[in-house]
Amino acid sequence: MNWLFGGLSKEIASLTVAIRGLAMSHRKPVVWVRLSFQEPISMALVYSVTAGSPVDADVTSRELTVVVNGESVGGPVSFSGTATDLGEIKVEQRAAVVLSLVDIDDAGNRSQPAMTEFTATDTIPPATPGSFGVSLVREE
Repeated sequence: MNWLFGGLSKEIASLTVAIRGLAMSHRKPVVWVRLSFQEPISMALVYSVTAGSPVDADVTSRELTVVVNGESVGGPVSFSGTATDLGEIKVEQRAAVVLSLVDIDDAGNRSQPAMTEFTATDTIPPATPGSFGVSLVREE
C-alpha cells in the first residue's frame, strides 16, 4: 500500500511542518486535531412489558412472543394465568419490535393474540449537567 499512498504521506508530512512553522512564528496557541473514525455507539433500550388482567376467569397461562426486526427472540415465554408483569425486554435503538400475548384457558383453548408494535426510540433526555461555574479572570 505504500506505493499507493507514499507520495501522499510525504505531502502531508511537508504540510504538517509548514503549519507548525507558521504556528510557532505567531506564538498563538495551536490546537492539534487527530481524526479517527469509530463506529457509532448503539445503545440498548430496556422496556417493561405489562398486560391487563385476563378477561376470563378460566385463563391458566399466558404466552408472550417477542419479534425484533422480523426475528423471534427466545420463542414464546409462558406466564401464569394471572400475570400482569411480563418482565423486561432489551432491544437496540431503531429496532422494529412486535409483541403478542395469547391467553390459554383450562381446556387448552388459545385466544386470538393481542399485539403491539413499535420502533425502539430513545426518548429519555440526558441528566442535567453537573456543577459548572464562572470566575473572574482579570480587569482590562
